[in-house]
Amino acid sequence: MPAGADIAIVRRIDPPTVDWPEGPGSGAEPWPLSVLLLNQYFVPDIAPTGQLLGELAEDLVEAGMDVTVIAGSGRYAGGARLRPREEWRGVRIRRVRCTSLGRAGAGRRLTDYATYFVPAAARMIAMRPPDVIVCLSTPPLLAMLGLVARRRGARFVYKVEDLYPDLAFALGALRERSVLGRALARLSRAILARADAVVALDGAMAQTLHARGARRAEVIPNWADGKRLRPDLEAGERFRREEGLEGRFVVLYAGNLGRAHRFDAVLQAAKTLVVREPRVLFLFVGDGERLAEVRAASLDSANVKLMPYQPAARLNALLNAADIHLVTLRDEAAGLLVPSKYASALAAGKPVLMVGARSSAMAQEIEGEGLGFSCGHDAQQIATAVLAACGDPVHVGRQGEHARCVFTKRYDRKMATGKWADLLGGLIRSTTREERGGG
Repeated sequence: MPAGADIAIVRRIDPPTVDWPEGPGSGAEPWPLSVLLLNQYFVPDIAPTGQLLGELAEDLVEAGMDVTVIAGSGRYAGGARLRPREEWRGVRIRRVRCTSLGRAGAGRRLTDYATYFVPAAARMIAMRPPDVIVCLSTPPLLAMLGLVARRRGARFVYKVEDLYPDLAFALGALRERSVLGRALARLSRAILARADAVVALDGAMAQTLHARGARRAEVIPNWADGKRLRPDLEAGERFRREEGLEGRFVVLYAGNLGRAHRFDAVLQAAKTLVVREPRVLFLFVGDGERLAEVRAASLDSANVKLMPYQPAARLNALLNAADIHLVTLRDEAAGLLVPSKYASALAAGKPVLMVGARSSAMAQEIEGEGLGFSCGHDAQQIATAVLAACGDPVHVGRQGEHARCVFTKRYDRKMATGKWADLLGGLIRSTTREERGGG
C-alpha cells in the first residue's frame, strides 16, 4: 500500500469479532465489522468475479467480520437459477430474482445486468446500512449503489475489475462524445471521487484511476487459491487422457472470450502450426461474445479444440493439463482491465504466453521475470513463441517452477485477502478517529 496509508491489523477473536479501539456503543467492547458485498454473481457460480468474491468473503469472516452478499439468482453462463437465500461458510447470501440468459450476446448480458440491478438496489436500501460496502465494477453502474449506501453512513470501497465507460470507449462499443458517453463519464468520475477507497488490480490501473479522479487508489491484485490450484502432474495427465490430449503440446485459453480479447492472430498462428508442428493444440475452454468467431475460424482445424466451462472440481486438472497458458488482451484495454486467468496459470506452475498489450504490467512482469513469452497481435510472433516452447520442455518446466514462486510471493489468496481485511479495517478505524475528533 502507498506510504502513509492508514492500515488496521485485524486479529481473530472467539466468538468472531474485531477488536477495534472503540465500538459503536460504549467504546470499550469488541464488535463485529459488518461488510456488504455487491456483485451480480457469487459462488457456487463459475463467474471469475463471483469465485474471487467468495474467497474474499470467506476470509473476511475468518478475520472476524460479519459478511452479507447481495447477488443475483442468475448464472454467468445461463441456465437454472440459484437459491434465493443461503448460509455459506459463515457468509449470508441473499440472491435477488433476475434473468439467467448467459454471455452469448450483448442483449442477453444487458438483460441479466438490468434485471439484477433494480432488485439489488431495492434489497440494499431495505437493509440496515453496513459499516462498509464493497461494489464491483460489473455491472458497470453497480457502484452507484455504493454512493447510496455511503449517504446512509457506510464506508464505500469500489473494486475495479473493468474501468467503465473508458473500456467501452477504447473498444468502440460507445462513442466518447455521445450524450450517453459523456453522462457515463461524469458518473464514473463522481463515483471515483466519492469512494472512500478504490481498489485497482495493478499499478497502471491505479494511475488511470487517479487520473480519473480517485481520491485513494490501492493496488490489490486478483488472486488464486494456492492450496486449491497447484502443480499436479497426475491430475493434468488424467485430464489429458479423459479428453484425448495425450501427445499434444497444449496451449490453453481458459475463461471468458470477451470483447477485450483478440484471437485473430492466435488462430492464424494455429493454421501455420498445423504443418510446422502438428503436436501443438490450441484448447479454448469457456464462453463469451467472441466464441462464435473462434468457432467459425477454427472449423475443420486439427489443432484447435473448444470446450465449455468446466466444473470447479476439474479446474485444477484442466490448468495442469496445459503446457503453456494463453492470455490475450487488446492493446486499447491496457490499464483498464487485468485478465484474472493470469494468477490461476501461475498457481498451477505454468508459463504464460501473453498476446497483445506489451506495455501492460502483466506483459512486463512476464518478460522481466522469465514467466513465459510476450508478443504482439502478430501470427508469426505467436507461432515462433509456441515453437520455442514446444521445442524446449526443460526450459518451459523451469519457467513453470518460477511462475509458482512468483505466485506465492504476489498472487496467493491469503496475501491478497489479508490486504483487503487491512483496508476495510483501516477505513473503520479512521471513521472512529474522525468521530472522536482525532482524524
